[in-house]
Parts: sequence; C-alpha cells; structure tokens
Amino acid sequence: MYIVGAHMDGRGFGEAADDNGSGTALVMELARIFSSPDVQTERSIRFALWNNEETGHQGARAYIAQRAQLQGKEEPPGSGRYPEPKWLGMVQNGMMLWDHGMPRPNGTVNPEQRAEADINIEFQSTAKFADQAMKLGFFFRDANEKYASDYPAAVGPHMTNTDSTPFMDLVPAISLRENERGMQTGAGWNPTWHQPIDVFSTFSDKDFRLGLNAAQTTLGAVGELAGARLK
Repeated sequence: MYIVGAHMDGRGFGEAADDNGSGTALVMELARIFSSPDVQTERSIRFALWNNEETGHQGARAYIAQRAQLQGKEEPPGSGRYPEPKWLGMVQNGMMLWDHGMPRPNGTVNPEQRAEADINIEFQSTAKFADQAMKLGFFFRDANEKYASDYPAAVGPHMTNTDSTPFMDLVPAISLRENERGMQTGAGWNPTWHQPIDVFSTFSDKDFRLGLNAAQTTLGAVGELAGARLK
C-alpha cells in the first residue's frame, strides 16, 4: 500500500490554515475521492493524519513501532486478510498555500502569490531508500505536468522536519510543500509560519489555487501508482 499523510498539530496560534490545515484538507479530500464506491484500486492507499509533527514526529514514529512488523502478515491465518499491507511508499503533505518568494531587503513580502510559484517535492539524499525516493519524487513531478492546472513542481534532495522522515530508511518517502523546508521556509520565506496571521483571511484565491494544484498532483500520482480506475 501507499501511505498518504499530513500532520494535524499546526502551530498557527489560531486557525493554522496553512500549517497544516492545508495539508490535512488535501489528504481528507483525496480520501473522499478514493473511497468513492465507483473507484477501484489495484493497491491499497492508507490515509494518515499524524499528531505531534511539531514536537518530534511521535505520531508517525508510533505508527512505525506498532505496524512495521505487521506488513504482509495474514491475520488471522487463512482469512485472506492483511491488515497491514506491504509499504510501497510514503507521501507527506505539508504547508501548501504560500509561495510569495523571499522577503525583500526591508523585510516586507510580496502580497500576492508569485507567478513562478511551485510545489516543492523533496526526498532525503542520505536516506537508505534515497534512489527509490528520488524516482518517486520525479514520478510526482511528471504527474504534476499531466494533472496540475497552474503551478509546476520541482524536486529537491533535502527533505527534513516532516513526518516522512521516520519512514525514509524503511520505504521510499517524499514530502510535498509550498517551499523547500530547510532553505526557504527555514529562512523566513513564509511570514505566516507559526504566527497568529496563519488564518484563512490571510490567503487569497491564488494561494488556495496553489493548494489545489498540490492536490491535483498528489491525486494524479497516487491514482497511477495504486492502479486506480472507475468501475
């Protein structure tokens, strides 16, 4: 199965609309689509909303501790049921709304989503499954070209500070975000990050359209990977 996740414990000190309401909304919308009775898949998809990403990925780590050893085991024996299918890949969805560019020298930011905004797909080059994760990342980039309506995607090798990190030595793992987590978000490119202004009224239709394009990208890629089709 493929695991598609987001984290629930955003630090917006209010609505946490971007961090991580946007990623959580994306995962729930994909779950709604794939659970439709007229959609069939050849491989399973598990949707997870992790807690405690902000304090050390305890939710994702607990899932691994409890479930990793159960992969591919029939339970009960002879039932034909496999409660934990073999993990094929892990896709984490982070903040999805704000790519206005780096702050100006005076500290102000562009009030509108920039025309060259993109979706950042990251893998970790030091991971045990780095090569497979890189291929998974470029698969998502190709899906973006096929299915996303407005904004492109870029692939980078520095996935960090995300619930996909605990999975990266167990299975190909990637994360999708509005910015590169280390070089851009960490350098202050998003003034709403962990701030009280992370509320829905801060964001424009162009911001929400970037989130829509992230959903289109993930829906298309996961649909292909899982062999989804309409009955």
